[in-house]
Amino acid sequence: MTEQKATEFSLMAIGVLALCFMMGMTGRFAFENFPNLVSPLGSEFAWPRGTVASIYSGGGLVTGLTGPIVGILFDRLGPRNVYGLGIIAAGLGLIFAGLATNIWHFYLSISLLVGFSASCLGNVTNSALASRWFRTQIPLALAIIYSSMGAGSLLGLTLSQIFIEHYSWRQAEFLLGCGVLGVLLVILFLPWRRLTAGSRDLIRPKTTDVETVEIDWTMAKAIRTWAFWGLASVFFFTGNGMFSIVIQAVTYLIEIGFTPIEASVNFGLTGIFIPVGMLGAGYLALKIGLFRTAMLSYVVTITAVICLWLLDRSDHLLPLYGFIVCFGLSMGSRGPMIGSIASRLFRGRSFGAIYGGISVGGGLGMASGSFFSGLLYDLTGSYEVVFTYSIICLLVGASPFLLVREIRSQS
Repeated sequence: MTEQKATEFSLMAIGVLALCFMMGMTGRFAFENFPNLVSPLGSEFAWPRGTVASIYSGGGLVTGLTGPIVGILFDRLGPRNVYGLGIIAAGLGLIFAGLATNIWHFYLSISLLVGFSASCLGNVTNSALASRWFRTQIPLALAIIYSSMGAGSLLGLTLSQIFIEHYSWRQAEFLLGCGVLGVLLVILFLPWRRLTAGSRDLIRPKTTDVETVEIDWTMAKAIRTWAFWGLASVFFFTGNGMFSIVIQAVTYLIEIGFTPIEASVNFGLTGIFIPVGMLGAGYLALKIGLFRTAMLSYVVTITAVICLWLLDRSDHLLPLYGFIVCFGLSMGSRGPMIGSIASRLFRGRSFGAIYGGISVGGGLGMASGSFFSGLLYDLTGSYEVVFTYSIICLLVGASPFLLVREIRSQS
C-alpha cells in the first residue's frame, strides 16, 4: 500500500495537481467575486434583489448545463484546449461586464461567458484529468484540487472589493478580466502530451488488478443507474443550500451593520478554511470512510447557517467566527466525495462526459439556490426564510448517501 501511494504522488502527478489547482482557482476567482456586485448593481440600476441574483443564478445554470459539453470536449480535445477556452471566456466576460448598461448585458457576460468558463476550469475538467493519475488516493487528490475554490473565492472577493472601493465596480471588473487573461501565458508552455497521458501504472494495469474496469461505461448506460441520479441530486440540493447563503451573505452582513469592505472580507475569510476543510475531508474519507465524512460535513454546514442566523440577534462576534470557520470548512467538501465515488463507479474513456452530466446537478443547484434565495427575500423581506430554505435543502442533499445503495457501498 505504501509503495502504491508513493507511485501515485509522483513528481508529474503533483504537477498535475498544481495545474488543476491553478485552473480551479482561476475559475472561482472569475465567478465568485459577483456577491460584491449585488449592492452596487442594485443601487445603480434600482433592480430588486431577485433580478440581481438572477445574473448569478444564470451563471450557475450555464455552469451546470454545459458540464456534459465540457466533458465531451475534454474527452475529444484534451485539457489544454478546454482550459484555454475557459480562460478566454472568463477574461472577456469580466471585461464585457464592466461595460454593461442593461440586464441582458450581464446575462451575456457574467451568466453565459463567466458561467461557461467556470465549467471549463472547474470540477469536470480537473476531475477527469486527475482520474488519469490517481486511483486509490483519488479522494485526497480531489480534495487538494477542489480546495482551489477557497483560494479563488477569497482572492476574487478581496481584490474586487478593494478595486470597487478605490475605483468603481466597472473598473474592478475590467482589471479582474485582464488578470484572468494573463493566465493564458502559463498554459502555453506546459508539456501537455505528458500531462494528458496519465500514469503509466493506471494506463496499463496488471491483469490481476481488481480495479480493472468491467463495464465500458457510456452516458447512456450511466443515466440508467440510481447512482448517477443520486450523485446528481447530492450536487443539486447541496448547491441549493450553499448558494442560497453565498449570494446573500455579503449584503446581509452590510444590512446588520458591517461596512462593505468588512462584509466582503469577512465572507472572503471563509475561503481560508476551504482548503483546510477539503484536505481534512479527504484525509477523513481515507480513515473513517466517505459516508461518515459526508454526514459530518452536513452537520458543520448547518451549524454555519445557524451561526449566521444568530448573528443578527447577538452583539458579540462569536456567531460570525462560527459562520466563517464552519462555512469555510464545509464549503465544497462534498465535491471531492462525489468525484471519488463517480470515478470508482464510472471509470473509463467516457468518464469526462459522465461526470459532466452528474455536475449538471451542481449547476442547477447553484442557479436555483441563488435565484430562490433572492426571490424569497423579495417576497418576504426576511432572511429567516432564506436560512430555513437553506437548511431544508442541506438535509435533503445528505439523503442519497443514506438511501442509494451504490453510493452507500462506495462510501
